[in-house]
Amino acid sequence: MSQNDVNSPAVGPAYEIRRSNIHGTGVFAARDLRKGERILEYLGERISKEESERRGLALMEKAQHDGGAAVYIFTLDDEWDLDGDQPDNDARLINHSCEPNCDAWNYDNRLFIEARRAIKKGEELGFNYGFSVDTWEDHPCRCGMPKCAGYIVAREEWPKLRRAMMAKLRAASVERAKKSGSRAAGSDA
Repeated sequence: MSQNDVNSPAVGPAYEIRRSNIHGTGVFAARDLRKGERILEYLGERISKEESERRGLALMEKAQHDGGAAVYIFTLDDEWDLDGDQPDNDARLINHSCEPNCDAWNYDNRLFIEARRAIKKGEELGFNYGFSVDTWEDHPCRCGMPKCAGYIVAREEWPKLRRAMMAKLRAASVERAKKSGSRAAGSDA
């Protein structure tokens, strides 16, 4: 199935690719989209969980050296993932959003991007990448939405993210207090 098979020829292409203010290149609505409309398929190579972990770790290590962050791996099921790092996968260019207008849905181990709400022509498409809070510091968010969490983390993990961020702030405050020779607030020492 090609990307254009998802779009209805009667109404024209659902999306276009162009420069994004969020990050590099993005995917934008080429026409008004209806809530629930299937926009495009997330294409890729089906890989084992073991291979997925190997690729993900290699890309993260590479990103630490060159600043890139191009991991396009999606979970399909308990055994398989989908690596979308291929040129014909336009969906890989959809940026993360803390207030997404799209969702990614798995239908019989095929992933599709669908409109979460009505989307106006010209609006950038975004979905929540759903990253774990365990790696929050590695994934700063640039979506610019009013309710941006500051990091690319699954919405259901935002309470954990807030606690992790507060713990880091407290630890930094204690460290600064130690360096300045003063006592940290609330310390019994």
